[in-house]
Amino acid sequence: MTTRTNSLLAIAVCGLLAVSLTAGGQDSRRRSDTDAKLPSSVTLARKPRAKVIDGYRAMARLAHQHGRIDGRVDFDTMPFAELRRLLIGEGVIDDGWGFTPMAGLERDVLAYMAASYLDIRPGLLTSIFGMTRRYSYRELQHRGMMVQGQPRQVVSGSELLSVLTRVAAETDRRGMGLQ
Repeated sequence: MTTRTNSLLAIAVCGLLAVSLTAGGQDSRRRSDTDAKLPSSVTLARKPRAKVIDGYRAMARLAHQHGRIDGRVDFDTMPFAELRRLLIGEGVIDDGWGFTPMAGLERDVLAYMAASYLDIRPGLLTSIFGMTRRYSYRELQHRGMMVQGQPRQVVSGSELLSVLTRVAAETDRRGMGLQ
C-alpha cells in the first residue's frame, strides 16, 4: 500500500475510534464545539447520516489528493453549485442530478460516484445505455467495496469514509493517482 492509502486508512480508523469513544455521555452542544477543532474526516465519521454535500466534498478531496483537481481549493467553504460543477466536469456525478446539499446521501448515489471515479463500466447494458446508480451499487457490492443493503438507504459518515478509503486503495493499486 502507498503512503496515501495508509494515511486514508489511518484517518478512517481514527474517525471510527472517535465515534466509539464519544458515543455516550456528551450532549450535542458540547460535541459540536469539539467538532470545530477536529479534522473534517473525524467530524464526518461521527455523522449518523451523511448528506449529499458531505459526499461531494469527500469525492472532491479524493480527486484533489490524486491530482485530478489542480489548485488550492478549500472544499469546506466552496459553494454547493461550484462543487457540483467541479464534479460534473470530472465525470464523477451526473449533470442531471438535482439533489439538494442537505439531502441524505444514498448508497446508490455513492456507488455511482465511486464507480465513475474508478471508471468502472460493468456489463453490456451499461456500455450501451450508460452508467446507472442501481448497477453501480450492484457492481461495487460484487467487488467488495460496499456492504450489502438497500440501494436507497442513506449512508453514515463512517460508511462514506470506508467506501472512499477502498476507492483510494483501488486507485493507488491501479496506478491512477499521483506517484
